[in-house]
Amino acid sequence: MRALLITLITSSLGFMSCSSQKSLEPDPPFTVERATVQYWTGGREESGTGMEFRARWNPRDPSAIQVDSLFFRGHILKLEVSETETGFLLVADLSQSGMDKPDYIMHADSTREVGNQPPKPLPELKSFPFDLKPDEAVVSYFILPEGKKFYTRISGVRDKPSKTYPGRQRQ
Repeated sequence: MRALLITLITSSLGFMSCSSQKSLEPDPPFTVERATVQYWTGGREESGTGMEFRARWNPRDPSAIQVDSLFFRGHILKLEVSETETGFLLVADLSQSGMDKPDYIMHADSTREVGNQPPKPLPELKSFPFDLKPDEAVVSYFILPEGKKFYTRISGVRDKPSKTYPGRQRQ
C-alpha cells in the first residue's frame, strides 16, 4: 500500500513538471517573414549599445492574437506590433546604457569619503528556456479567446550590418 502511494505521488509530480515545460507550436495562426537583427552603437560613451529585431508579421486574425515576448540570442525581449502601410511589423529592442560612472570622492582623509556608495551586485541571470541556433528565435503569443500562452520558432533571422551613430563633433 505504501509503495503504491509513493508511486502515485511520484508519477503525478512527473506529469505536472511535464506540463510546465514550454512546447513549440508547429502551426501558429500567423507567419513571420524577413526577420532581421541589427546591432547599433552610440557615438558617445553614454549613448550605449543595443540591437533591434524586425520582422514582417502576417496574422490570420490580428484581433485574436496578442504577441508577448521574443526569445533571441540569450535575451528575452518585449515584442511589439506596429502597423505600417505595407502590413504589420514585429519589433523588439534591446538597449544597454553606457557606463554608469558615479562620482567617487578620493581623499587622503578617509572621513571625507563617507558618501561613496559600494558597487551594486550584478543581476542574477535567468535560465534561458530554449536551445536555439544563432539564426533562430522564439515568439510567445496569446490567442485571446483561449487566454493561453503559445510559443513558436522562427528560423532564418538575418544579420544586417551594424550601425554606428556619429558622436558630437569636438570644437
